[in-house]
Amino acid sequence: MKCIATFSKEDKSIVIWSITNELIVNYDSSLNVNDLEHALNVDKFCKKPNFNYENIFKKYVDVLLGVSDYKQVIIGLKKDIFLATAIEFAIDFAIIDIRTKLRQILIAQGLEGRTEGVCFLENNDLVVIKLKPVYRAYIFSKPNINGKQKWTCKNSIELEKKVHYCYVSKKGKLLMCLYEVMPVVIQWDLITRKFDMQYILDLNLDTLYGNMRMELNSDNTLLAISSNERFGYIVCVYLTKSGMMIANRIIQNFYF
Repeated sequence: MKCIATFSKEDKSIVIWSITNELIVNYDSSLNVNDLEHALNVDKFCKKPNFNYENIFKKYVDVLLGVSDYKQVIIGLKKDIFLATAIEFAIDFAIIDIRTKLRQILIAQGLEGRTEGVCFLENNDLVVIKLKPVYRAYIFSKPNINGKQKWTCKNSIELEKKVHYCYVSKKGKLLMCLYEVMPVVIQWDLITRKFDMQYILDLNLDTLYGNMRMELNSDNTLLAISSNERFGYIVCVYLTKSGMMIANRIIQNFYF
């Protein structure tokens, strides 16, 4: 990665920091409340008149979702992670170029409304996951370096309609939780379109109420899955090579 981004509720800002080959971190550019309002209050992207853009920093969760080497950030626009409240924008995230302060335009059928996940891949492509009602994974190609705002949807992949939670990693690994007779997580590679692994979940994991979390480590050898359970919070760790669970722990009286 050539840059990192930081989010500050106190300053109400998002800052891009460049990283040199010597691993020196330097200030590059930033985005404040006025910049956000200018970027999001065009083309009827904001659906609520007189929206207070400071609320994005005060009341929204998971605001800074990702940063690309092109110094574009993914801004989450959800009030809560459990999808209990109506979204106030055409899509519940935005891609903003911190250098130009412009929102990037994504066009694909069925993209509007709520999304399950959004992520920049290591090659700077963008993946957007939609469940109900379209059940698709969209892959957008990286923007042209001439500063054009429009991204191109180069792939649209249909997903299993029994999926009720997804996670996508920067390496293009898509993890889908299905609950049938036995709750399982299926891992696919979005780049090769090939099946990777199936994980049988610990029955203590709550897969039904939107509080599940999944995370792959940096070399894709371990998968951590966590959720609330009756007496606290449970974390399970799996080997990605075999799909076998190698560790689990319940943290009592702790809930996410």
